[in-house]
Amino acid sequence: MLFLAAAAFVAMTGGCGPSYTTVSYQKAHSTRDDTFGYRKWISKDVEQDVVLIGIHGFCGASVDYTNLGNHLLEHQPNTGLYAYEVRGQGSDPLRERRGDIGDPKDWYRDLFAFTQLVRERHPEAKVVWFGESMGALIAAHTWRESPTGKPPCDGLILSSPIVRFRDDISAWTPGLVQIAATTLPLARISLETLSGGQDVQMTQTSHHMEQMKKNPYNVEEQTLRLIGALTRLIQTMNDCAAYFHAPVLVLHGGQDYFNNDSDVRGFVARIPTRTSTTYRNYPKAYHLLMYDEKKEVIFTDIERWVNRLRWHLIR
Repeated sequence: MLFLAAAAFVAMTGGCGPSYTTVSYQKAHSTRDDTFGYRKWISKDVEQDVVLIGIHGFCGASVDYTNLGNHLLEHQPNTGLYAYEVRGQGSDPLRERRGDIGDPKDWYRDLFAFTQLVRERHPEAKVVWFGESMGALIAAHTWRESPTGKPPCDGLILSSPIVRFRDDISAWTPGLVQIAATTLPLARISLETLSGGQDVQMTQTSHHMEQMKKNPYNVEEQTLRLIGALTRLIQTMNDCAAYFHAPVLVLHGGQDYFNNDSDVRGFVARIPTRTSTTYRNYPKAYHLLMYDEKKEVIFTDIERWVNRLRWHLIR
């Protein structure tokens, strides 16, 4: 049953994205630069007035945003998209760090740093965080950790957020994960072991085990402290909702294994009423919405929400 804390975030291999770029920044009280890569989908023909920052899911990579990036280039080029490699995942430039996270706050620092980079390049644009699955957990918790006390960006899109543990997960399981992570933090475990052989459907045509084998950026084993960190983020996800004070779009597939419509509506209900909130549920969709067979419908809904943000129809 430990499987839920990890496999909820397995991503698929996408098509080839644009050329790869790396950027470095130095954390406070550190003498070492952190370097991470990113991809961008930015039209050279128009000036972007809205820019999305993609935060990918567990065992994912920036290339997972290719379908959305290409859609925006074709249909809404004044909306740009950047997606960076999340620390500890399979495209982390430091191989020894893959499958591990020393401190979850490093995820927050990375997102703050990358947001600053994007704002410097697009100073007049609205910036929107777009987190998928584990990326949604990171985006929501980073928002709550904002050091300035004001919205760290101009909007938030959460795709397939994991907002709670399912009711059929034993109550002791999250606690067991934390005990294991505390006792043997650097011990590693594979997703196959976590799943106990269970194979979860992630789209209409794919399951997580087959995608793990296909992904060139798949990490075979994760440390227990990384699994423990994800468990804590899931447990506190609903608490984050009360901190959202800029427009929010939540996307959810009705066939998502990890949370049902009621779970996600409960999360949305915790967002302050003064915050403009839009919830879209796609009854026949699964967890990986950017790979859904009806993804163009989902992307069009994202376009419409972005346009409302652009035209100041939501604040």
